[in-house]
Order: sequence, then C-alpha cells, then structure tokens
Amino acid sequence: MRRKKARLLASIIFIMSIGIGFYLQYGRSMDVYNSFSMSATNFHEERITVIANKLYIWDKERCAKEIFKRCRKNDFKSIRFSYDYAKPNALYVSVYLSEHSVKSGTPAFEFSYTQEDTINGTYNILDHPQYFHLKIGS
Repeated sequence: MRRKKARLLASIIFIMSIGIGFYLQYGRSMDVYNSFSMSATNFHEERITVIANKLYIWDKERCAKEIFKRCRKNDFKSIRFSYDYAKPNALYVSVYLSEHSVKSGTPAFEFSYTQEDTINGTYNILDHPQYFHLKIGS
C-alpha cells in the first residue's frame, strides 16, 4: 500500500514537471523588451531586444524569421513601431530567453536583417523584404 502511494506521488510529480516544462517552452509568447530607433537623412534603423520566453531556442533561423515577420506585421503586444514616420532600412535584434537573462546580460543570440547591396536607404523591410539578408551571430 505504501509503495503504491509512493508510485502515485512520483507519477503525479513527473506529470506536473512535464506540464510545467511544456508551458515554459511553448506556452508563452515572445515580446519586445526594449527598442531603439535611429534616423539619418534617408536611413532608418531599428534595434530591438526581444524576450523569447523559452527554455531553449532550437532553431535560431526560424526564430529570427518569426521575429522579422512580427516586426513587419507590427504585432508585438507591448510595442507598436511608427512606420508612418519612417520605415526601417535595417533591423538589429538581440534575443534573450527570459527577462532574467536580459538582466544578467546573456543573449541567446543576435541577428540582423540588412540590405544585400551597399546602398543604404534604398529599400525598407516593409515594402522590399526580398532585398534583405539574415545574419545570425552568437
């Protein structure tokens, strides 16, 4: 009888651990923690800090493309970009796993979307995303 209760308790703890782990990895959505915009004559650059709210990011390229898509759609819940003022010609992003990792200064990775050609300001990420390329750093 005592052994049965111990197994039941262990099973409950195991199932709860799996549920909590699943929630921490997949149950929370990413959001912008901080943003910085810089404009000069015909060039506008966005630098943002994103909290992924994940335990681990398995596919950095897929995560970067998702962030880029959300920036283009302007659908982060805590920030709205002012695309009527200026459309970004470059995007630089630091991705953190959690708010704790932001405060400790340990990014999961960083990436940028910049123009393929050397003429800055010609294209923007909203109207001409095909002219930008992704560069993922550590």
